[in-house]
Amino acid sequence: MLTTWRSRKSQRGAAALEFALVLPILIVLIFGVVDFGLMINSQAVFANAARDAARAGSFSATKAEIQGVVTSETSYLTNDTDVTTVVTCRKPGNPGTACSSAYDTEKQSGGTVIVTITYTHNWLTPALLGLPNTSLVTKTSEMRIE
Repeated sequence: MLTTWRSRKSQRGAAALEFALVLPILIVLIFGVVDFGLMINSQAVFANAARDAARAGSFSATKAEIQGVVTSETSYLTNDTDVTTVVTCRKPGNPGTACSSAYDTEKQSGGTVIVTITYTHNWLTPALLGLPNTSLVTKTSEMRIE
């Protein structure tokens, strides 16, 4: 009977030690899952923003209006300085020649508007492990100009 009590007491100490050793790994794993979810969310938000901005451009919106669509859809994720929006176009025809940098004057009905959004995502977990803590998120959408 005495040996059973001593073995249980030593087992309690072993369980506490095992928990102390595994706890940091569990914390990093939980933060990694949350961080990965935030990255997937930001990719979805920027893909939707690129699509909606290209849709606005397909109805002959100006470059400033297209950038306004991107700003309004991504404002809750980041401030405006973190997002780069490039609006270009292709003229109608097969395969279509690229417009110059003057999107507002060179867009034509039947052409294609191209919206590219670039954002630098800051990771939370890799900073704890000493890894690079940023990733570049780039989303592009194209639509026919009406």
